[in-house]
Amino acid sequence: MSIFTVAGKKVVLMLAVIALVAITAIALFHIAYAGHVLPNIHIGSVDVGGLPVSVAEAKLEGRIQSFSAVGIPVTLDGQTQLVHLDRFGIRVDATAAVEQAAAVGRTGNFANQIKELYQVLSRPVVISSPLVTDEAALSNEIAGIAALYDQPGRDIRFVIKGTEVQILNDTKPGFVIDQQRLRNDLLNAAATLDFSAIAAQKILRQPHVDPQSVVDAVASVKRVIATPLTLIYQGSHYEVTPKELAGFLASSSEGNRLVVSFDTRAIAQYVASIAERVNTSAQSLQVIIKDNLVTSFTAPRAGRVLEEADTISLLRQALTSRLAGKEAVSELSLPVAVRQPVVDGSAADLGIKELIGSATTTFAGSPKNRIANIKNGTRFLTGILIAPDNEFSTIGALGEIDNTTGYLPELVIKGDRTVPEFGGGLCQVSTTLFRSVLNAGLPVTTRQNHSYRVSYYEKDAKGKYIGPGLDATIYSPRPDFRFKNDTGKNILIVGHVEGDLITFDLYGTKDGRRAVVDGPHTLSTIPAGSPIYVESDTIASTSKQLLEHAHAGGSAIATYTITYNDGHVETQEFKSYYRPWPERWLVGSDTPEAKQLNAESPAVSDNNTLSSEEL
Repeated sequence: MSIFTVAGKKVVLMLAVIALVAITAIALFHIAYAGHVLPNIHIGSVDVGGLPVSVAEAKLEGRIQSFSAVGIPVTLDGQTQLVHLDRFGIRVDATAAVEQAAAVGRTGNFANQIKELYQVLSRPVVISSPLVTDEAALSNEIAGIAALYDQPGRDIRFVIKGTEVQILNDTKPGFVIDQQRLRNDLLNAAATLDFSAIAAQKILRQPHVDPQSVVDAVASVKRVIATPLTLIYQGSHYEVTPKELAGFLASSSEGNRLVVSFDTRAIAQYVASIAERVNTSAQSLQVIIKDNLVTSFTAPRAGRVLEEADTISLLRQALTSRLAGKEAVSELSLPVAVRQPVVDGSAADLGIKELIGSATTTFAGSPKNRIANIKNGTRFLTGILIAPDNEFSTIGALGEIDNTTGYLPELVIKGDRTVPEFGGGLCQVSTTLFRSVLNAGLPVTTRQNHSYRVSYYEKDAKGKYIGPGLDATIYSPRPDFRFKNDTGKNILIVGHVEGDLITFDLYGTKDGRRAVVDGPHTLSTIPAGSPIYVESDTIASTSKQLLEHAHAGGSAIATYTITYNDGHVETQEFKSYYRPWPERWLVGSDTPEAKQLNAESPAVSDNNTLSSEEL
């Protein structure tokens, strides 16, 4: 036997001993930390090293709750907006995060485990929390923050006064918030549970329209409004005048050219006004009620509905044809659909015997479109039967909330603005239904308060002030208001509007349950804050126009207790958080507020918070 063979055997033996020691050490290490996260591991800013998995998850959940309550400050030019994760559709998945933390040093092959154990023992290992995001909510809320700060500037543009086209040359640079960067910063802060303030970044916007393109744009406008357009349905004629056609047009740009675009909202509003004259409601399942008892149903009746989306499309096609210089379309046939209601069984067969809950709210002082939407939403919910053990969705029952279903534009809360959209005012419907559900003692499965306090919902049916905290907001597809029928019998929804009062009655079979609502109680109040001013050339240069009233923010709570006939008790807490909402004004160019805005307007410089981009 050679010396090399002996030496080789010693090396192999030594390596085997080292491997055995390593395996034993790793095994003992894992035994010592069985059911625990390995030491020196952090989830974002939360140290979970050495903790039992359940304790680590509880600690992380506590941090997430604090993080959600405090919010993430977003700052720009000395102003701060607090971002709360639930409003922005961001949820930190604590369970998945702890599972990832617990897997460090325990997964993969032997070499990978040794590598990760070495990292754990030599330095802190930080992992990011997995996130679940609602992209629609996130984009909407970020757009709301941007709307507070954006100063888009002005380019060469046209306005139409009656049928006269005027060119405005008072250009001005502006800026917009970098929404993509803000989104990334918010997600990173959520993943690391970092409370630090996020500085929003600006993107500079320079005027860029070529003055030579103005002539073509003016000629395009004149082609569109040269002659009226007639809408026809079964012998009825609705003439769209040149002035009304002009209202469908808007100034826009493509590249460096001034072009004519369509004001979709104006077209939709006009079509909605035609729908009011064309539509007849289908008579769906109705009931005759005597002494608070359902005695029989009335027969259903078909109705007709203007297909508003198709009508808008036809109008846009006709306008596009005129813009292109083709032969002008002078007549359009309106698309109208017949709606057949669905008939179900009798009240007795369905267990509809008596009134089990009712609530009334007031919408006194509401504008015309809001009242129309409240009546329309009430009509959609009336006659709906909720089967036993089914969950009722208000959004699902209302269907499409747009110009195709009889809704009109009215104010809704969107991000940090109050803007007109189809169905504004439907929260009066959902709030009234919410209160009738509470009075019936039915379990509420989904409810969200409004972003800011709304005076309509702080009163009872007699107009007496009750405070914030018993409202239920809806907006398709979410937030929604949902509740469950756990009575064992069908429930019938019957709504009606009389004067400035809306009522929802719920009919079914009483089972002896009792419901009590303690509250609402106001927990805190936050001042609305300083007014926001936006310069506009749509009003006189020395005038101001109030766009949005101020609303104090704060929080409230209402406790809802259901005592079932067998003595079982269920309790729900409805916690409401309301943002402070400052006044928002349009100001003319010669007002002190506009001059202050212009003094603060961004200029082209080497400011590293601005980047250039063409409008």
